[in-house]
Amino acid sequence: MIIEAWKPIWGGGQAHVFELAKKLVASHDCQVDIFVMNLKDENGNTQQKITTLENGNLKIVRIGKIRNFYSFKDRIFWTYEVIKEIKSNHKKHPYNTIHAHANLPGIPGKILSKSLKIPVVYTVHGTNFLDLEKKNFFYFVEKILFTIFKYNAQISVSRSILNYTNKNTPFIIPNGVDIEKFSCPKLKDTNHNIFKLLFVGRLDKVKGINILLESVNKIKNQLSKKNVQIHLVGYGYDKNILKETTETLGLQNIVLFKGKKTGSHLIKEYCSSDLFILPSLSEGQPLTLLEAWAAKLPVIVTDVGDNKYFVKNKINGYIIPSQNSDILAKTILKAINNPNLKQMGVNGYNLVSKQYTWDNVANKTYAIYQKISQ
Repeated sequence: MIIEAWKPIWGGGQAHVFELAKKLVASHDCQVDIFVMNLKDENGNTQQKITTLENGNLKIVRIGKIRNFYSFKDRIFWTYEVIKEIKSNHKKHPYNTIHAHANLPGIPGKILSKSLKIPVVYTVHGTNFLDLEKKNFFYFVEKILFTIFKYNAQISVSRSILNYTNKNTPFIIPNGVDIEKFSCPKLKDTNHNIFKLLFVGRLDKVKGINILLESVNKIKNQLSKKNVQIHLVGYGYDKNILKETTETLGLQNIVLFKGKKTGSHLIKEYCSSDLFILPSLSEGQPLTLLEAWAAKLPVIVTDVGDNKYFVKNKINGYIIPSQNSDILAKTILKAINNPNLKQMGVNGYNLVSKQYTWDNVANKTYAIYQKISQ
């Protein structure tokens, strides 16, 4: 498998690759090498080149020189490095399949498939630039990688890829979630009167946090009276700008920036919340939505990506138009005052616990590997 970003950068794509790889090893007797960029850890220290897991059957291989993920030049150089490294490994222990994930890895995946004469699978984790129709450089990169390159198989976590003319016929395999990880008792804050809304994701324009701040500003008096807090969990380009906006609008007591959280710390945020909110302008199939339901949280999401196929309005959450701060503000108040709000979360839990597990994702993906290897 090939994916650029890895720890300390972590999001839905990375979680998908890691959980899928573990299930392929455990349930399908696979050996998986995940090739990633060589990034420094959160403290600026170098990380070991190879991390071995699952009794040696799963390896995380950090390739090449220390790189900066946010430098496009570094990402291009890494593409060359990963091709070279995989070719070298293939001579010693031949691979059966290449599985590239999330944007640029489609390039080395395609080149290696041709060179090594083995099939390549490419997974699309979201079509943000295509969906937003901003015809910049990244729009055309997505268009080429997602719709013009031909792969032995293409997988997408969301149906949005079907909106575009494509040389591939994509298999739609949504994300999964580990229900057991979220089966924790509700951990309410020390002040039991606090009603907590939770956002988890990149602090990036595409996630609609600025719209959320606009909506909160319109109802801040009502939220203060009801002791509402909004926890923003994540990091990203727009963190400082969003913090400045929060201070300018006088929302510091309502909107709290909690930074990056993973593992048990992230689960604790879910389990101590009352409502999950995702005001995105574009999405694929958000893993955080499944995580919120695994924690039995009701949700407010915008009608982008695959959200409309998951959220049944007023049954397992609220689904609203994107980029509309008035409707978002009204919906937040409606949810806070809804006596049946918890039942929405239970309804969401019942959906994901039956249909959206990592076992299902691994089984469907492995079936594709078998099909293209015949």
